[in-house]
Amino acid sequence: MPTALSLPTFPVDASKVPDPMAERLSRIKYVISDTDNTMVSHGQALSTTDGTPSAELAQTLVDLRRAGVQVIPCTGRNRAMIREDARILGLPGWIGEMGGVLCLHEGADAEWHYFTARMPYDEDCGKTPHDLIMETGVVDRMLARWYDCLETYNDNNIGYQYREVTVALRGAVIEDEAQAMLDETGLPLYLADNGFVTRITGKTILPSFEGGRVEDVHTYHITPRGLDKGSATRRYVELMGWDPAEVLACGDSPADCAMAGEVGTFLLMRNGINNPKAQAALACAGNAFVSAQDSTDGFCQAMRTLLELKRQA
Repeated sequence: MPTALSLPTFPVDASKVPDPMAERLSRIKYVISDTDNTMVSHGQALSTTDGTPSAELAQTLVDLRRAGVQVIPCTGRNRAMIREDARILGLPGWIGEMGGVLCLHEGADAEWHYFTARMPYDEDCGKTPHDLIMETGVVDRMLARWYDCLETYNDNNIGYQYREVTVALRGAVIEDEAQAMLDETGLPLYLADNGFVTRITGKTILPSFEGGRVEDVHTYHITPRGLDKGSATRRYVELMGWDPAEVLACGDSPADCAMAGEVGTFLLMRNGINNPKAQAALACAGNAFVSAQDSTDGFCQAMRTLLELKRQA
């Protein structure tokens, strides 16, 4: 098992970056980034990692836009959530539902596509991929099996919680057993681990402590097999006609690490380095760095270095 020291730290001083690395990083034109615990902390864009009010992320995104660097959020969030996030932050497109919905560009002529990888899907069937998964009954069986430690998460088919491709859950399950249940449905499905939740607001059946703090709570997504942030990133880059070498992807979870093999550079946030699954996923990645600081602070610092390298090029 690799340790935290197995990944180099993303440079913080552009003047000390070796020429070959500087040339490589200065070519980056596109950033595909996870949202929660990567770009944003505490569910808000106007704070630092520790929750201090700050405009640093907003200013960083403005500076990236001025430099011609496109930022595309890639998240488990559904269309209603990530579309508004992208619109407010001035981002040109987005990847939602763990890669199940690809928005190439927003605006009056918005273009988007479902992506279901190896799960057969007829766009004229009148149902969403999410509908087809729910009709198998596997979600109800999983909720009954782990009745006191698993719940749906922003997934109740109403309003902003309407999902179209993946089924969102949170809690703790025996993953091999859960996957076996999915294998019995007749659809090619996969249980994706999208990292840990540390705090929950609102109603929950999960054990929580003062201030909504929780322990050992995962966010899971039931996805079409073959659909993950990696395959979605590959498809998005293809549809956009980008050079993968000019793409940097970043995230904090094992699900995010799937993007590493599809881009020129991958940035693992320092707050995700101790996750054994993330370490295993990046064990053979020769293009991966770890951020010098956690989540928002680390993201902004890395982008500042990137911008300075582009100015020096």
